Amino acid sequence: MQLIDAHTHVDNQQFVRLLKREKVYATLNCGSPAEFEQNQAWVGRNRRLKLSAGIHPWQADQIKWSAMAPILKQVPVVGEIGLDNVWTKLPLQLQQQVFTKQLAYAEKAHKPVIIHAKGQEKETLRILKTYFNTYLLHWYSSTEYIEDFLDLGCYFSIGPSFATEESVHYLLQALPLNKVLLESDGMAGMTWALSRELPLSAYPEQMSTGIQALSRIHHLAPVKVAAQLVANLQRFWAGKN
Repeated sequence: MQLIDAHTHVDNQQFVRLLKREKVYATLNCGSPAEFEQNQAWVGRNRRLKLSAGIHPWQADQIKWSAMAPILKQVPVVGEIGLDNVWTKLPLQLQQQVFTKQLAYAEKAHKPVIIHAKGQEKETLRILKTYFNTYLLHWYSSTEYIEDFLDLGCYFSIGPSFATEESVHYLLQALPLNKVLLESDGMAGMTWALSRELPLSAYPEQMSTGIQALSRIHHLAPVKVAAQLVANLQRFWAGKN
C-alpha cells in the first residue's frame, strides 16, 4: 500500500533513507538555507520526495528574506509559512509582513503553498483570499472556517494527533476525500502528538493508520484510499486545486 507524507521535518539521513526504501511520496520542509542544503543532498534526484521552503512564523525575526529568497527559487513548494499566536510570542504584525511577502512570491512564481495557521485561522483565511495560490493547511486543528477554506480550493493534511485530538478527528471525518492528505510533521511531531517515543521503524505502520481510518470513514478499500491520497498530493504539487 502506497504511503504519503504531505509535510514532514527531517533531522537525519536515516529518515530519508526510510522514505526512499518505503517509496513514500513526501514533502520535506526546509526552514533555513542550511536545512535546505542538507535535505537537498539527502534527497538527491528522488522523484517521490519534494522539498518545500519558507520562513516559519516562529522564525520571522531570525531568518531574513535575503537569505531565503534564493532557496525559494530552487524548490517546487513554498512553506511552511503562516500566522501563530498560540505557540509563539512574536508580534503578529511582523509575522504578517513575512507571511504576505512569501505569498506574493508564490503567486508570482506559480508555486503551491503549505500554510501554518494556529489561533489565527480567521485572519489567515482573510489573507489567503487576496492571493491566487494553491494551498495546503497543514495539521489544521480548528473546527471553524473549514468550508470557507474548501471554497478557496484548499487541501488539508491530517496531523498524527487525529486519534487523540478531537478537532483533528473531526476534520478527518468532515473533509471530502479529494481534499485530504496525511502528514507526520516529522518523527518529533509524531512523538509529541502521541506522547510517546517512536522508533524510526514504526513510521510506516503509524502512517498507514491514517489510511485505515479514512478507509473506514469512506467505506473504501485501503489501497483505493492510498491511491487517492497520492493523486491528491501530486495535484497539490502541481498547483492544481
